[in-house]
Amino acid sequence: MTLDTTPVQRKRLDLRDTLQAAPLGAFHFRLAILLALILWYDGFDLYNASYIVHDVAPAWHLSPSQIGLLLSCGLGGFAIGSAVSGLFGDRFGRRRVILPGVWISSVMSLAIALFAHDLDSFVALRIVMGIALGLLMPMCVTYINEIAPKRSNNVFTIGFFSLGWIGGATSSGFIAAWLMPRFGWQSMYYTGALAMVLAVALQFVLPESVAFLGSRNRQDDVRAQLARFWPARAAEFRDAELVVPAPTVKAGSFRALFAARFRRQTLCFWAMGALSLFSSYGLSGWLPTILLKRGENLSSSFAYGSLLVFASAFGSLLSGFMADRIGNRRLAMSIAWLLGASAIAMLAVMTGGQLFWVIAMAGMFVIGTQTVLNNLVAVSYPTEIRSTGVGVFFGIARFGAMCGPAISGVLQQATGGPGAMFVVLGGALVTAAALVFLVERPENLPDAPAFGH
Repeated sequence: MTLDTTPVQRKRLDLRDTLQAAPLGAFHFRLAILLALILWYDGFDLYNASYIVHDVAPAWHLSPSQIGLLLSCGLGGFAIGSAVSGLFGDRFGRRRVILPGVWISSVMSLAIALFAHDLDSFVALRIVMGIALGLLMPMCVTYINEIAPKRSNNVFTIGFFSLGWIGGATSSGFIAAWLMPRFGWQSMYYTGALAMVLAVALQFVLPESVAFLGSRNRQDDVRAQLARFWPARAAEFRDAELVVPAPTVKAGSFRALFAARFRRQTLCFWAMGALSLFSSYGLSGWLPTILLKRGENLSSSFAYGSLLVFASAFGSLLSGFMADRIGNRRLAMSIAWLLGASAIAMLAVMTGGQLFWVIAMAGMFVIGTQTVLNNLVAVSYPTEIRSTGVGVFFGIARFGAMCGPAISGVLQQATGGPGAMFVVLGGALVTAAALVFLVERPENLPDAPAFGH
């Protein structure tokens, strides 16, 4: 009698196809909630500068152009942090970039509350804080897109982005309206420093992205995570050979963003992101101050500022739903940006009770469309350079965001009112609406890296 020594053939499973086919389960939602909490603080910290202007401008004797600098300096730091975050994320992992970002941003928020006593000290501390915040959004957008099932990619990713970042940005206005009259502007930064509690929790509960683990051939770690994403197939994953598509580019390669198959995408993404955020931050940064000058009281001007960001959540979900429904992100984004430009034009002339609906419309389509663009960028690059592509995109886009409040301040100072500002902000969105059609649909790219439409 002889023993059969023929090796058992292990079942081969494609990691990317398996992740995309997995039903939404508890582990998906747990990770998405963790990422949403990170983004909540990110949104809160980025927008709170708009509300402290009321307190610090007279105390520090700031001109409109100096107010623009105060509003923009954090965005400049954010741009730097975003640009480097992707390079680190593709080389060392998503988790190893997210954790330092949360720690450093929360510590710097505390430092601003304690040590910022004039414009110079505020700008210096805020830039460092912005660099740390810049590490977070690209990594969170990359991470959540890597775990999102194909059939609900837009709704799932945009839903948790809205719960997190837009929720934090919206809350900043309401929190400012309650805290600042009682405890001063520093209370906003003490609130941001509470993210240190979240940082401690993340050290223990945030795993590395399964897509990144797969790209490093860490099979045992990938099997363990897949079993948590799809418990019904845990036994199958334990014995399977998990196949990851062979890398077509060097991990974390900046040069790869300009390879023939990605060059036009990359340049168009950068331009659209800069134009979109130029309008978003120019409008959101100055809206409370403009409304105060038009005669609104402090509470209502802050509430309108929060409404602008809050409405963006509905715009994001609507644009994402339409993109999934019609199978064309580009068309959905173009229509939304044109509606946003129309809302900006109406803001230039409307007052009184009409403001509520016009500001809500502006929030939905000026700010809200950005999240669909974020997802389009994330699914247009392969895993090896995904966080690099997303990170550099956010970095370039944040330079547009930084210019928005600064140029808006210069335009108002030069013309004596906000009219020219509204024209320029609306024109930027019209340009972005045209550029989106120069971008290829992800599935049409050579060696399509991801699903999407």
